[in-house]
Amino acid sequence: MKLTKLELLNFKGIKSFAININGDVVIRGDNATGKTTVFDSVCWLLFGKDSLDRADFEIKTLDGGEPIHKVNHEVTGTFTLDEGGTVELKRVYREKYSSPRGGEVTLTGHTTDYFVDGVPKKEKEYKEMVSSLVDESIFKLITNPLYFNETYSWQNRRKLLLEMCGDISDEDVIASHDELKILTDILSGHSVDDHRKVVASKKATINKELDMLPVRIDEALRGKPEVTANPEVLRLNIDILNADIEKFENDKALLQNGHSLVDKRAELKNVQRKIMARETELQMEHKKQVALKSNEYGAVIAEINRLTTKLEDTKRRIDDSAATIKLIQGLIRELTIQRSQINAETFVADIDDHCPTCGQKLPAEQIQDAYAKAEANYNLKKSKQLEEIERSIALKEQDIEGIKKRDANLEPIETLEALIKAKELLRGTIAEELEKLTVPVLDDDSEYASLKAEEFMLQMAIDEDNSDHSEEIAELEIKISANKTERMKLEQEFNKFDEIKRIELRVSELEAKQAELSEEKMKLDEASYLMDEFVKAKVNMLEESINARFKLARFKMFNVMLNGNVEECCETTYKGVPYRSMNNAARINVGLDIINALTSYFKVNAPVFIDNAEAVTEFVPVNSQTIKLIVDESEPQLVVKEV
Repeated sequence: MKLTKLELLNFKGIKSFAININGDVVIRGDNATGKTTVFDSVCWLLFGKDSLDRADFEIKTLDGGEPIHKVNHEVTGTFTLDEGGTVELKRVYREKYSSPRGGEVTLTGHTTDYFVDGVPKKEKEYKEMVSSLVDESIFKLITNPLYFNETYSWQNRRKLLLEMCGDISDEDVIASHDELKILTDILSGHSVDDHRKVVASKKATINKELDMLPVRIDEALRGKPEVTANPEVLRLNIDILNADIEKFENDKALLQNGHSLVDKRAELKNVQRKIMARETELQMEHKKQVALKSNEYGAVIAEINRLTTKLEDTKRRIDDSAATIKLIQGLIRELTIQRSQINAETFVADIDDHCPTCGQKLPAEQIQDAYAKAEANYNLKKSKQLEEIERSIALKEQDIEGIKKRDANLEPIETLEALIKAKELLRGTIAEELEKLTVPVLDDDSEYASLKAEEFMLQMAIDEDNSDHSEEIAELEIKISANKTERMKLEQEFNKFDEIKRIELRVSELEAKQAELSEEKMKLDEASYLMDEFVKAKVNMLEESINARFKLARFKMFNVMLNGNVEECCETTYKGVPYRSMNNAARINVGLDIINALTSYFKVNAPVFIDNAEAVTEFVPVNSQTIKLIVDESEPQLVVKEV
């Protein structure tokens, strides 16, 4: 559709303005003469918002900083429709007054009236009528060449481009690249996006296990006892001691008046063997409990160290971000001061009013022309300086928002501190439990006490039967006791080899698990790489398909990160230059190129308002009606000219 007539009455700073349009027009005027207000009026007429998509902007005309009361604020527009015919839309914003109980008349509120072809309409009917002409979201995209790239989020830009050009199936991408065909088996019927999530989840689990395995291996190795003797030599020495003890026991029995005590001594020997076995069992159980609790304590210490490191990194990250934001804010303040200084500057003429050749004073007309040109150049330069400062401030504010958004994903310091505190409490609890694991008191064990009592009774019975050879028997008993003590030491040392075998078996199991997980992680990394390559290939195909619809604009649809991962994006470029680095002319022409493609896709046209059009010397052809808004210091009021 095209705008053929526009009338403003008391709208913002314009008290009265009317234009009839047959096609494309240029609207010239000095700063603050109402060029942008014309665009605002059309947006408000259709959707009740200004050109910046704000519904709460000041509609009333101000006089001395105060709104003019008791006047209507109106915008009337006539549009020629693409399918033929015309429609006149009118929106009136007015004040409501009342005098309760016959008192003073006061302003009580505002109301808006709606008209279609001069017929009053309800708000719902009016909106339905406008919606049938053009959707609001589409209107913003096809009337402002800067909206798509500067207001529309990159996610929405990407989504719209994919809707325009159609997506490419995973099967088509894989079929067009031989190196990706192995993905068919890897995906097993899943989509690439779904399988990326599966792989990421598995890798996170594996990485967590791989991080803990060295700790577990180290804990096991720390519990490995130290040995210096040879196990075969130990076993041989134990057998020799057993043989000596048995011989001394037999000699002692023979000295005790014959063989009547042999059975009792054999029974005593059996009980003493059980006592020794129970001592060893209790000691080994104590060592096992100490080892388990020590391993648990070591794991908690490792977790505290990991959380502490993460907390320090997070604090440092936050401090760095705060310092960066403070620095950027300082730059913004400097730019704001610079903007105020430039705004405060006034034009001072420095014109030679004498002829440089003959020295005579120039005619007044020539002096006036020279003054006007100098002032125009000064105002243009000042306008460009202010525009550049505003752009710099906006970019730095975007940088601050980007830093804040990035840091929002950090785990809260309070959470990390709470986790550390909880682990510290757990460490204290385990330490207390470890201290309680004292060496077992053998006499407190009921089985051990029962065996010792049985030994005592047998020994008493044997002692009662002894009469002669007391000295020889005493010497034999000293030898037997010494040999038993030595045997117990050797058996304890020999038992360390069993503990070492158990620990080495556990370490082997952990190392095998580590190798298994590493191999699985390598396969997942390979799958991730192939999926990243798939995304690159798909995006390249998409970019080719999308870029084919545009004459100037090109679109970058992904970023390759430093770690090789692929990140989706949507960045407009022109001749390889990113949009954020383009000059004003390039931004406007690229925006017009995008509008041409969008109007073809949506099959709808609307007037295109080109603000700051003085920055462009040559415009790309546009399929829609154009209304160029040009800053012209020589025009104190709006001047409309058809082109």
